[in-house]
Amino acid sequence: MTRVEFRQEQRLDSPDETAQQRKARLAAEASMLAVAKADIEGGRYIADGDLDAWLDAWENGEPVELPEASTSSPKP
Repeated sequence: MTRVEFRQEQRLDSPDETAQQRKARLAAEASMLAVAKADIEGGRYIADGDLDAWLDAWENGEPVELPEASTSSPKP
């Protein structure tokens, strides 16, 4: 499993973001989405409560890591 640290550095609609910063941010976001898609395709499942706690922490600007996969994943 790939571990990635996420931190909300600035609002995405920041007028102070330069074209170069925007390009770098979009590349980083694309990379994180690729990791997430690979995890999902590999059967990763995260319980609702764990995901909600992660989102709350991220929204509050706390540094967060990907939540651990739940021990009992539902079968599709």
